[in-house]
Amino acid sequence: MKILVALILLILVTACSHPQEIVGEGDIISSTGKNDCFWEDRPCANHVTGDYDVTYTALPKEGWVFSEWQGCGGQFPDCAFNVPSSTVDSLWGKTAPALTAVFTQSANYPSITTATTWSAADATLTIDVSVSTITPTSVRFYPRGIDDEWVEVVTSAPFSFTIDATAFEPGDHEMLIIANDGDISASKAEIITVSGCNGGHHLCSRPYNQVRYPTTHNAMSNWTDGWVGPNQYLDISGQLALGARGLMLDTWEAGDSNQFGQIQLPDEDPEKPFLCHAVCLLGNMPLADGLREITDFLDANTGEVVTIIFESYIPADITAAAFEAADLKKYTYQHDGGEWPTLGQMIDAGTRLVVFQDVSVYPSYPWQMYVWDYAFETNYAAVTPEDFSCNVNRGNPNHDLFIFNNFLTSIFGSPASAEQVNSNPFLVTRINECEAVRAAMANFVTVDFISIGDTIITVDELNALGPY
Repeated sequence: MKILVALILLILVTACSHPQEIVGEGDIISSTGKNDCFWEDRPCANHVTGDYDVTYTALPKEGWVFSEWQGCGGQFPDCAFNVPSSTVDSLWGKTAPALTAVFTQSANYPSITTATTWSAADATLTIDVSVSTITPTSVRFYPRGIDDEWVEVVTSAPFSFTIDATAFEPGDHEMLIIANDGDISASKAEIITVSGCNGGHHLCSRPYNQVRYPTTHNAMSNWTDGWVGPNQYLDISGQLALGARGLMLDTWEAGDSNQFGQIQLPDEDPEKPFLCHAVCLLGNMPLADGLREITDFLDANTGEVVTIIFESYIPADITAAAFEAADLKKYTYQHDGGEWPTLGQMIDAGTRLVVFQDVSVYPSYPWQMYVWDYAFETNYAAVTPEDFSCNVNRGNPNHDLFIFNNFLTSIFGSPASAEQVNSNPFLVTRINECEAVRAAMANFVTVDFISIGDTIITVDELNALGPY
């Protein structure tokens, strides 16, 4: 609400400095975010330049309530000014009587609590507000630092607000909740997390098969965990934090023979599953430990959808047991063979982890989906950039998902090779070429050393352009 009070205008036309004072304990918060006065800094000089178009909100400290404004012509609970820059500029150097927020102590001060519900499919955030001690005549809700014209007001219980989350970038935002009963006003600043879908609202309505995912080849093989000749610098947690949303993982059992006739981890318990690549002596970790890193990420990042593509040398039941041990099974998605859900629908349903196997285990474990029932890929044995092609290596090119392999094969991972093929214009040119040739979106852009080059930013930019 913006009210130009005659008395206040008369004061301001003789001023270009409008001091603020605080009686009791609380803060004065401005709609602009530029005219705040915090209790610790009181009194505040508040120099005014340009248009003085601002609404002030009083935010009490715990144990205090807001009682009144002094110097605001009787406005309550907010104090609004709208003075043009021409008036302010003509009276440079003058000082107006202070605007004072009066707070009083209360042994039984109102307490404001909130509960939030995020709908990724609808891109909305619902905030339910409860107030103790007083019976509010209104509750207002608005983001701190955003123009007060955005304020939403509910004048009767239940006090609930549903906002369009696309107005905010995904992340944490400080919101103000103000409740008053006509005599006193109680306020609360609350951090509200606005989630997107894989980093953006524009992907919430996008079907799973119409999104590109930065994907790490041999994600478990990494320098951080001390692997020899790794394919990634960062561990699984670090890859996910950087922006990887697809993970290629190899699984083996202790005591098995690899393709070189070597016994994998002969001193470990038989049938114990590990993540490793071909030769487990060069690097390994218990499968459940690696999966736990994914669990921790999904627990902490509620707006993210992740895919695992397994190259598996272990039975499906042992894989399933590791998922249970890592508390990861709860997130798995099972496709019904029809249209793929949107990312928003998957997030709302809590099924934010898609698991593919390179061996068929259906129907025993339908959430461990046989990848070649759904996807096709380009070749993965390129030694030089000239070896790359858009030809189909495995899978049916009519399937919904396209695994776009973009790494060079050598005995050990090569950061130099990754720099060469992960960087633009090479990377984006090749993606565009193969998407045109295959008439399909490159869903899983799979690279070595994802922290090198332009993979993350390129996939983000292509996703922003829309589906193929």
